[in-house]
Amino acid sequence: MARNVFMRTTGLLLCVSMAGTLLSGCKKGDDMFPSIDPYSNGSDVTEETAETDETVVITDIEELSVALPYSDLTVQCLASMFYCKNNGLWESNESGITVDADYLTSIATNYAVTNIGCGSTGASLENIDSWNEGGTMPDLFLAQDSKAVWDSGYCAELNSFLSDDTYLSSQQIYSGALTADSENGIFFAVPHFCSAEIIIGSKEFIPSGSGKLQTKNTTEELREYLFEIREEYPDCAGFASAYNMIPYLGSAFNGDVPTSFMGYDEYLKNPDSAKAVIADASSYVRNFYFDSIANDLSAGADPVYSRTAALWADSSANIKAWDEYYPNSLYFLHLPCNDASNVGVPYVSTYSLCVSKGSANSKFAAEFATFISYDPDAQLLIYRLENMTGLMPLTRNDSVWDLISDDPLFGHMAADFHQTMDNAVYCPASYDSKVFTNTKVYTAEFVKGTDDFDPEKCYG
Repeated sequence: MARNVFMRTTGLLLCVSMAGTLLSGCKKGDDMFPSIDPYSNGSDVTEETAETDETVVITDIEELSVALPYSDLTVQCLASMFYCKNNGLWESNESGITVDADYLTSIATNYAVTNIGCGSTGASLENIDSWNEGGTMPDLFLAQDSKAVWDSGYCAELNSFLSDDTYLSSQQIYSGALTADSENGIFFAVPHFCSAEIIIGSKEFIPSGSGKLQTKNTTEELREYLFEIREEYPDCAGFASAYNMIPYLGSAFNGDVPTSFMGYDEYLKNPDSAKAVIADASSYVRNFYFDSIANDLSAGADPVYSRTAALWADSSANIKAWDEYYPNSLYFLHLPCNDASNVGVPYVSTYSLCVSKGSANSKFAAEFATFISYDPDAQLLIYRLENMTGLMPLTRNDSVWDLISDDPLFGHMAADFHQTMDNAVYCPASYDSKVFTNTKVYTAEFVKGTDDFDPEKCYG
């Protein structure tokens, strides 16, 4: 199995938490739901999106090309469900759990949705470049990093489509995810699903005395647990590449306050406070190395190639791959917090749907995007037909969350995240992000030395 399948999130964006002035960077789901101005400064709306009148001719077939990580069956079922709901054909006693897939595929619709496919967490910028160069750009695609796609000029602004979308309310979705896909009031993507940073453990190195560390733990408990592992398993690598945790410990060293330090503009608001918080978090991790309870990859600690690691941090999006590599041999922990009695602060990465700039079907694409992302029946259908282990919805619907909480591998973690999503800090999870890449490189070198942590090295 390729190494980058497992370690894609080993150096995520520097999400340093800070108090006071930086609280504006983290919006909870129940407050400050974003207002979407249909008349934003950007304007790449095609004529297809303009106001219509009786003289406009509507074609019989509505075509849409998509790049989704789902089977053709799932996409066809979603298109049929969308058609039924738009045309008053959906039976009120049906749901995404109960509806028969064969029935959905038998429905004659005028929606022609074709799927060219993409990776499980979306297309990379390299994939999208290839589509653009080859003239195969789909109308709608899932992106690993929607901000990078927006900055590259590949996706349309969606304000005119989202401003009156009935799915977009604080009662139905997590507003922080939607805000993360905007810039200066312009919304450029529809958050589709998300993953969270977690700690993965090998059952082979659970201390016999204390047993497995509780799923929700504190920074001090995690440190003591690693000392117990070292004592009982002296040849164990301990925490493999522990530096990967540094971007996600800000809240733990800021009283478990869910704050977001996601870019240079946030850092500039109060750099002294930022440096104080990250100094504590980074020193905590560097001391793991000084105390010989952590090792980096060069010391043979890579859990892809060596089975000597007790713990490592990664995205929940990679759980399926890890489980295949370590069948029935893993357990999962939340990132440590300051006080285990607090609700918790998940560090979440969203994977969002982008409408390609200049698409002749942009209105249909945007409507289909919000439907498959936030309609409860559409979400239930996806999680029923697809293996979505480790990937979580961005709808608040309890039935959807109950379904994924039944997952035998990740369900207990998903149930916890359901209770904490309003506190989420949103971070990119793709090498298409320069900050992501810079942070990975810098933190790996930082833990080897004695210099103070310099956040500005991660923004270049």
